Amino acid sequence: MAIVLSLASVKGGVGKTTIAENLAIALGRMGRRVLLIDADIATSALSALLGLTERNPNLHDLLAGRGDPNRAIYDAYGIQVLPSGGTLGGFVRADPVRLARVIDVYKNNYDFLIIDTPPGITKYSLAPLKISDSILSVTTQDPSAIEAAVKLEEACAAMQLKLTGVVVNRVRKPSFFKKLKLYSRAQIQSRLRTPILLGIPEDPMVMEAATMRRPMLFYKPKSAVSKAIWELARKIGG
Repeated sequence: MAIVLSLASVKGGVGKTTIAENLAIALGRMGRRVLLIDADIATSALSALLGLTERNPNLHDLLAGRGDPNRAIYDAYGIQVLPSGGTLGGFVRADPVRLARVIDVYKNNYDFLIIDTPPGITKYSLAPLKISDSILSVTTQDPSAIEAAVKLEEACAAMQLKLTGVVVNRVRKPSFFKKLKLYSRAQIQSRLRTPILLGIPEDPMVMEAATMRRPMLFYKPKSAVSKAIWELARKIGG
């Protein structure tokens, strides 16, 4: 039965979707059977990155009680993907309460279900967290992102959810700390109870890869970012 792993952040714009995409691909290349799920049903950012927003059926359909779950899965970069839909009508009809039933359909077919969750603390973001075996908190060195990570910890504690670790994304060199008012790793850990698993360095090529609709692991496979993703995959996938 699959391990259901959600990547979460209360604050948007921390790079959670990019990490979910590349982590899932890395696990797939390690020989794991992976289903990557775009549970951000409002913006469908992951589906857009993978060029799957126009595919039908999709998660919008399944959450509306329509469509065959087996036909809603698509291949991309050696893994399988359950995309979210790209229409407002699909979002309005989607009921996040149905997500648990959708996930149950796939559990026996994969080693990992990797879920990209929407930002914030809403019924849409909490639905995938509630059905997860493990949750990774994604943050940056920005003070507002750290405070958002604290809120995620509090929410998980209140609901007795398993927050496994923290990934600090877009880590910049210490020489920038004073100018940009960024937290160091030690300062971040002092604010959080959850252990930091690793940091992923800042790299403008990540944005370029997204613009080109290419995962970083393929666009710049030898970059420090790609090496960090592989390290994270080894920590997660054994």
